[in-house]
Amino acid sequence: MLRRLIALILLLFALPAAARDLATIKASGVLRVGVNPNFPPMSSFGPGGQLQGFDVNVARALAQRLGVRAELVPTEAASRVPFLVSGRIDVSLGALTITPERRALIDFSVPLHSEAMGVITTAATPVTRWQDLNRSDLTLVNMRGNQSVSVLAEKLPRPKRLLVDGNADTIRAIAQGRADALVENVDFFIGFTRLYPDVAWRVLPEPIFTAWCGIGLPKGNEPLRAAIDTALIALHRDGSIDRLWRGAYGAAMTVPPGPEQLRPVAASTGGGRYRFDWQPVIAALPYLAGGALISLQIAGIAFGSGAVLGLVLALARHSGPAWAQRAAGAYVSAITNTPALVQIFLLYYALPDAGVLLPAFVAVTLGLTLNAAAYLADILRGGIAALRASELEAAAVLGLSARDRLRFVMLPAIVAAVYRPLANFFIVLVLGSSMAALFGVEELTGRAINISTANLRTIETFAVTGLIYILLTLIASGALALFGRHVLKLQR
Repeated sequence: MLRRLIALILLLFALPAAARDLATIKASGVLRVGVNPNFPPMSSFGPGGQLQGFDVNVARALAQRLGVRAELVPTEAASRVPFLVSGRIDVSLGALTITPERRALIDFSVPLHSEAMGVITTAATPVTRWQDLNRSDLTLVNMRGNQSVSVLAEKLPRPKRLLVDGNADTIRAIAQGRADALVENVDFFIGFTRLYPDVAWRVLPEPIFTAWCGIGLPKGNEPLRAAIDTALIALHRDGSIDRLWRGAYGAAMTVPPGPEQLRPVAASTGGGRYRFDWQPVIAALPYLAGGALISLQIAGIAFGSGAVLGLVLALARHSGPAWAQRAAGAYVSAITNTPALVQIFLLYYALPDAGVLLPAFVAVTLGLTLNAAAYLADILRGGIAALRASELEAAAVLGLSARDRLRFVMLPAIVAAVYRPLANFFIVLVLGSSMAALFGVEELTGRAINISTANLRTIETFAVTGLIYILLTLIASGALALFGRHVLKLQR
């Protein structure tokens, strides 16, 4: 626990790595370009595991203009700005919309392409205009880190929202009935609808607005920004960008950048060291605290239910008939040899194809319960092995039923024998509940991701989130220790 606290304190005072300037990039011969690996046809993994798509081709064309080689760095939507701020990449693609909030932390090139915001939905959603979506009985899906998330809050405040981490997951959510519509750049997402040919997809005719996407660069790296602008303007003027777009999308860009957009922007006035701003995170502390309670709720349900199922498995393996021992052993082996995340993915994404649609909270809690049961079975099995034969014999002489022997003799002794491993496993579940964020559950980590993608203060947000996790685990550990000493009368 002390090591975790020290590591977090070091994180709080650590500054992002310095961005590489143009001279360093040219000396290295490599331009590190962030591209989204799950965003076809912008960029995705193709045959042989090689990245391909519009952004990939643009990255290589830009690098060639600079006289270097493009090194492609997989960068999810929510990581685009943090990767630039931390110096992990030199430039970022991936449909990075130019917004004032992002300009406060990074610089932008002239526009690379437009972003016409529209609506993808199905025939099952009775709307004809995007304004018709402003209803509380509808759910809109989107990706964390996308600029359109803030558009939803402003223009369509009434619908429920579901935030996912992958582009394909947005369309999957609609196809499986978890959401009703996606408000996004239609060109970017419509390709995923081909995965669900039986769904009656619709694109509403009226776009909400048109924005511009540029290439993101570290703040104040002026020579690099000027070089990228010069290269990008040349690629626009000689038709290269148009050809690459047509090759990826099979049609011309809906609204291509014109002469007004392709004027080089003024030099950045800010730069240098990262400036911390804790106020947006402090203001969101009540929201984070609510997420912490949901994390505890997930962990509590998974632990309690998992302990009951784990006890059944432990008893079956210890003293059950041969078939029960084999079945319990097979279950424990299968669960403990696959990641909990994979098990939750199957519950959440595979079961709908079999006609079973589990809400995200239920899928995550059930997955963690089934996973916890296998591990708790081994822990409780150790407690069963520690039972003294004399106590069981005395219970039998007194004529206690099997149920009473379990309740009054076995369980107290088992829990006392393995209480500390049980308490430690509960802490593991509290931290493991963070996996729920990948499925749109707004527990502590999920809410931290939502906050950081809105205010772009990733370092500050997750530093505070880390402190909250430490506080949770310290409180839980203390409460469990007190329970063990004063209720179970365990020695330190």
